[in-house]
Amino acid sequence: MAMDFESILKDAMSALHEQRDKMLEAKRELDAATASVTSKDRMVSVTVGPQGQVVSMTFHTKAYQSMAPAELAAALVTVLNEARARMGSEVIERIKGLQDFSGHLRSVTGLAGTPADMDELLKPLRSMAPSSDTEASLEELRAARQEEFAAEEEAAARRASEQKAKQDEFEAEAENRIPTGKQEEFSG
Repeated sequence: MAMDFESILKDAMSALHEQRDKMLEAKRELDAATASVTSKDRMVSVTVGPQGQVVSMTFHTKAYQSMAPAELAAALVTVLNEARARMGSEVIERIKGLQDFSGHLRSVTGLAGTPADMDELLKPLRSMAPSSDTEASLEELRAARQEEFAAEEEAAARRASEQKAKQDEFEAEAENRIPTGKQEEFSG
């Protein structure tokens, strides 16, 4: 019986070392991995790293200069979310590649009751990926922000017009206050 235990332990340790090497290699690859996405209109490209951090952002055109701030923000959010989702999928696929070891390790260590399905374990990570519902919500948000921006521009134009009218009125009154050269004598 002792021989069987030693054999099992030796096999488990060997498998563990092999798995550790695979995991270290996967970590090295993921640390260097990036995901890039270009907007549908080819205006901007975004590259993110393995933790979703922005590595680079490149504007290919000057179209962003004429965009409303809310419209530009929505375009950037969309491209960033797509890049992060793509990177998340790559991370998930890399982790899935390490899945084959889990059943062996659970049987050797006696953790047979833990979830065997990687999909179940990765469900929280997948829930972070944008879905079609999110796209529809983003479109609604973009439209709402565009309306807000248009209303703010309209209000600013109205304020500028009112200010101009007040300035014109002030200048007209100032002309009436300018002496005409006829001065009354002061007798004191």
